Amino acid sequence: FMTIIDGTMVNVALARMAADFGVPTTDIEWVAVGYLLTYAAVIPAAGWLGDRFGTKRLFVSALVVFVATSLLCGIAQTLDQLIVFRLLQGLGAGLVTPVGAAMLYRAFPLEERAKAAIGVLSVAVTAPAIGPLLGGILVDTASWQWIFLINGPIGAVAIALSVIWLDETKH
Repeated sequence: FMTIIDGTMVNVALARMAADFGVPTTDIEWVAVGYLLTYAAVIPAAGWLGDRFGTKRLFVSALVVFVATSLLCGIAQTLDQLIVFRLLQGLGAGLVTPVGAAMLYRAFPLEERAKAAIGVLSVAVTAPAIGPLLGGILVDTASWQWIFLINGPIGAVAIALSVIWLDETKH
């Protein structure tokens, strides 16, 4: 949920970021585009990495990378810093999504996987709808930095629960 909603929250904050950094909107768009490029680039390797190093280990590590780089995005002082942190954030997000889905499907027997798929799809459908609204509220009431900083406490809970509840699988 965090990785999807993050991408959509950023879109509503780009104009404010451009104004704060004093750059044209053509430059600030790398904050969104860079995230999507690195997100998509690591997805093909996610299955192999999960099988090689263990899905729980990879999932938790990717989640830590995503949350840590979210916090770095929130405290970025320059556009270049923000873009680099977003690229790294995309790497973490690109691993969280497919590995998390694989772990979910492995946790359910074949006859119950349709129910699991509905859970995954409901998140994938609701997050893009909630993201712009939540992003707009955060940008208008606080600052654009909060679209990243909000991932800290939520991510800490997700990391803790992942360590406690998830089983390691390695193929």
